[in-house]
Amino acid sequence: MLTVAVTAGALLLTTFAGSAAANAADSRHSLGGAPSWATAGHRQGAVPGGQRIPFRVVVKNPHQQSIDAFIKDVTDPKSKDYGKYLTPAQYDARFGPSAADVKAVESFLTSQGISVTGVAQGNKWVEASGTAAQVNKAFDTSLSTYSHNGRKQYAPSSSISVPASVAGVISGVTGLAQGQTVRTPGTESPEATPSGAPAASAPAAAKPPASQCSDYWGEYQQTLPEAYGQTSFNTYLCGVTPAQLRKTYGTASAVAKGDTGKGVTVAILDAYANPTMLSDANQTAVAVGDKPFAAGQYREHIMGAFGMQDACQGEAGWNGEEALDVESVHGMAPGANVLYVGATDCDTGLDDAANWVVETHAASIVSNSYSWGSEPTDADSQAEIQLEHSIWAQAAAEGIGFYFSSGDDGDTVIDGQNPQPEYMASDPYVTGVGGTSEILGKNDQLVARTGWETLFDLVDYSGDTPVYEDPLPGSYFYGGAGGGTSQLFTQPWYQSGKVPNSLSQARGATKMRTVPDIAADADPYTGMYYGITTDGTFTLTSLGGTSLACPLIAGIQALAQQNRRVAIGFANPLLYQVGGVGISDVTPHPGIHFASTAGSYLGTFDAGDTQKTTYGYDDETGLGVPNGSFIAAELAAGGKR
Repeated sequence: MLTVAVTAGALLLTTFAGSAAANAADSRHSLGGAPSWATAGHRQGAVPGGQRIPFRVVVKNPHQQSIDAFIKDVTDPKSKDYGKYLTPAQYDARFGPSAADVKAVESFLTSQGISVTGVAQGNKWVEASGTAAQVNKAFDTSLSTYSHNGRKQYAPSSSISVPASVAGVISGVTGLAQGQTVRTPGTESPEATPSGAPAASAPAAAKPPASQCSDYWGEYQQTLPEAYGQTSFNTYLCGVTPAQLRKTYGTASAVAKGDTGKGVTVAILDAYANPTMLSDANQTAVAVGDKPFAAGQYREHIMGAFGMQDACQGEAGWNGEEALDVESVHGMAPGANVLYVGATDCDTGLDDAANWVVETHAASIVSNSYSWGSEPTDADSQAEIQLEHSIWAQAAAEGIGFYFSSGDDGDTVIDGQNPQPEYMASDPYVTGVGGTSEILGKNDQLVARTGWETLFDLVDYSGDTPVYEDPLPGSYFYGGAGGGTSQLFTQPWYQSGKVPNSLSQARGATKMRTVPDIAADADPYTGMYYGITTDGTFTLTSLGGTSLACPLIAGIQALAQQNRRVAIGFANPLLYQVGGVGISDVTPHPGIHFASTAGSYLGTFDAGDTQKTTYGYDDETGLGVPNGSFIAAELAAGGKR
């Protein structure tokens, strides 16, 4: 296994045949092999030699160890240099790849007839475009088309390599495996009847009359087959308001006193941009009893013309995510400035957007609710991870905190993967936000709090008597907070002594990064009200997913930062320090069940995956959720203005 020092822990790159060293015979250096899906059985043919292929060459950064040392120094609250961040210009001058290295990359590409189309701010990567024939020759490979995920996609059919003369300035190449780095949003809504429920046009057993969702736990019930000694179960919550969540996390009094996030800018990154974003957010705020955005409080920066709609689920496919993100931040931090940054697409466009935020220091808190779905190990994805890691590292050095939702598929076992967290939440220089179920009673009191994992037992009405499809509690895993032990990143310093060895060493003797770091409400069955306009009609409904939890935490961090002497920036070292005071542990709370309104399933909170909520740190909720001491604890660590 090849170890490359790119972070607070090392990024462990999965190696491919011949990738560990330069090939002495032809003086070339291998950068890794083809993606796992580029198999002979899926191959459809060679990419035509004249087809143009856009790609990016990641420029190797020779300063990584110094970068890591600097970040540890300025983000550790116990350090004398805590908060002495750099400006973008200072970072680029001190730590960025040199102009000479970029020139060497450009010279190599142009010598192969490849066109250089741009250089990223901070010299992080070189954009290029060449014909398939030129790419094949430059990287000593063969691009082929493959059938993958229902699409025709191209990828290298063999290991790619570069001449040894430029191996010292090239970290990797991304974009040669088409669609490999496409991100997807992840919002979740309650289902009255899951797609897996038994279908019967005229069931023999009568279904119970439809019930309805509850405004508070215990308001309404539904009849189901007997389970756990009862036949009547509470229905799930219709939704909660930002005001209820502010009370739940102990920030209501701070907001009432004026700690609203005023003066703090929170950026939200997504692909595309919903044209009714501001009006939807303002209508939602009024509907739930909050104030709309003040003039100038909400801004947008659209990166350019939109593209890749087919691969990215279309612009409309991101509208719900965008609305939820904006409205969640505003709900938690009603005085904060919100900057929506709309990427041109869900692939390289998101990198461009993130790099723009960092190179302009457009915000100090950045919420991101999208992911790749797992931790990839192929060469193209590893190059992309190194590219993105350079952005997160610069953000940390500048005092910008990047927050990522941990995903909604638990530890990805449901997706056929070995247990692992999702990337990007697993990068040690971002804050991974997991999820909880916040079960609120009639007077907004917290009845129970669990980690978010939702399991269904579907009810079969096709016989004379309704019965559960499976032994209790069922086998239909609806979704849950992402988390687990990384297979890519070793344990960062801030998790040392804070994460149990049973998790950090779940993959062997080497301690690895674990996810998440902190959590908030994510369960769609306890989700937050949000509003969106579709086909000209505004609708208020509820949504969940860690796509909700992430902006909730970003908004709470804006409250905490308002009166601090220095920006929170990369939050993890601070979070693991204040965890015992400002963060409440999410503890095991088994045996809480709910009914679907249609009587089609029995749901169980915090069940269904291989993850477990435990006392102390766990891989569903991390350290836990913010409590009433959270803002004070973070303020004490950062000093008052």
